[in-house]
Amino acid sequence: MSVEEKYTVEFTEDGCAILRMKNGQNRLNVMTLMAINKALDKVEQNSSCRVLITTGEGKFYSNGLDLDWLKANPERVPEFNVLLIDSMWRLMHFPLPTVAAINGHSFAGGGFLAICHDYRVMRSDRGWISWNETLINLRIRGPMQEILHLKLDSRAIRESVVYAKRITGPEAVSLGIVDSVTSADRLISEAKSLGFGALGKNNIDRDMLKTMKQDTFPRKEFGVEIPSKM
Repeated sequence: MSVEEKYTVEFTEDGCAILRMKNGQNRLNVMTLMAINKALDKVEQNSSCRVLITTGEGKFYSNGLDLDWLKANPERVPEFNVLLIDSMWRLMHFPLPTVAAINGHSFAGGGFLAICHDYRVMRSDRGWISWNETLINLRIRGPMQEILHLKLDSRAIRESVVYAKRITGPEAVSLGIVDSVTSADRLISEAKSLGFGALGKNNIDRDMLKTMKQDTFPRKEFGVEIPSKM
């Protein structure tokens, strides 16, 4: 099975797109990011879709960057860095309500993937969200810091990023990292409730929603606003 085939989109009758990541730990490299973006293309091309949900499979939502791949392909690191940041901002400014249904662990880059969604729901019984860069002596550079400070408050950043604590679902709710927790069998239904609840009875124009997200969460790198690329 190709990498692309491990990132599938299911369109439901109620107008939801469920992007399922079925690639083990769902680590991020050039191929997996390209597969995610192709899946997002399919969602945007479906005019009847009203909500996007992403979720993993098994133990992991996403275990972050594929460090082994990056070490083995140093010549592609610049390409990866650009694609990673562009992909995160594409999700931040996606023209539909977006919900991360965090089925398991979400570490470092996987944590960024999750918080780039409008809403997040975790399992109540298992799974951590954390940025462990402090523990492995890696800095979080400017473009990703911008995302952190747009999406999380200082208390959440202190606990989950600076001190790299492994945050459970209930703890993540108290810190404002996620919106709710639920059981594994209700994860998708809770994600749907968050996504459709955001719309209410409103028929929000996709382009206007994207524009409002761009205005509210402006893309910046090292404090300089950058025009949206996706």
